[in-house]
Amino acid sequence: MADDASTSVRRSTRTSKPATRDVLPVVPTVPAKRKAREEPTPEAKLANLLQNPKSKLTKIDFSDVLNANAWSMLSDEAKTRLMALLPVTAFKNYIPGLDAAHPSGSGSRQHEQGGVPEALDPAVFTDAHFLAATRTFQDHLFSGWRSDAHGEKLKKYVTGTRDGTLAAPWKDEVWEQENASGGEVVAASAGDIKLLDLAKHSVIREGDVLAYKRKFSAVGVVVEKDVVIQRIDPRTHAITVLAEPGTTRDLPAMLLQPGIAEAVDFTRTMTISSPTQLEGALLDIDGRVERTKRPNANAWKTLTLWRWAGDTVNENYDTGMRGGRTEQGTLHYLRACHYQDR
Repeated sequence: MADDASTSVRRSTRTSKPATRDVLPVVPTVPAKRKAREEPTPEAKLANLLQNPKSKLTKIDFSDVLNANAWSMLSDEAKTRLMALLPVTAFKNYIPGLDAAHPSGSGSRQHEQGGVPEALDPAVFTDAHFLAATRTFQDHLFSGWRSDAHGEKLKKYVTGTRDGTLAAPWKDEVWEQENASGGEVVAASAGDIKLLDLAKHSVIREGDVLAYKRKFSAVGVVVEKDVVIQRIDPRTHAITVLAEPGTTRDLPAMLLQPGIAEAVDFTRTMTISSPTQLEGALLDIDGRVERTKRPNANAWKTLTLWRWAGDTVNENYDTGMRGGRTEQGTLHYLRACHYQDR
């Protein structure tokens, strides 16, 4: 045990001296100086006021700035400069007369603008034309039409129209470009509506008269024929019409009276479901146009609907043409209206 004690490592009981550390001095942070904002020049301020769409002038009431009281506070020099910008009607000594360019204006008294500030009529600041002009100025300023960029566009356009390199589009052409797509969509969608759909939704009704008319240039014939709707099937909405035989256009008075029309001797009865079917049947009855001479055209535009106005049918009936009914439009037009109203 003694040997072990003599050979064991002895630990020192002394405390070690703490190591010294180099402490860096604290450097105070200095905020970076911002670059001083340059004050705009008076010319830049005026341009911003008169050209910027966000200008304060777009939000004020000009009658609070341009009035007789503000005018009286200006110097005579400033008044003289501003008076040069006003029309002759703004002055007290204005005398209405004809322009010198008018044939009768040679002997008329012409206005001579006075050069004194007192010549201005204070009522000009409350004149409706003056107030409208201030609102127009605000609208142009708000729309950016007084900016330099718009001025360059206007200058380029004026120069181009004078030398022939630019031209303004016609109003009708612009309208067609803006409305062409919509019209085509309506026409295509309305084309899906069938004649039976018009009967189902009471666009055409029992007692209505359909007047057919088409010119056949190939044979030099104009075919006109009236039919009266006798019945509309409540289940299938098939339409039964009555027509006169041969080339006779007008229907007899007994078929044009209010109530359900009854077929008489020699009256032709047809049940149809489309304008093309009705047109073919009427041309067969007329007999003057062969099937090979008939064009494959739109039958919707050849049939015009006639109906009594209002609900008082008995009062509107007369012995005149088509029993006093009034024209409602072609089936083509009524179909488009029905499509828009759905």
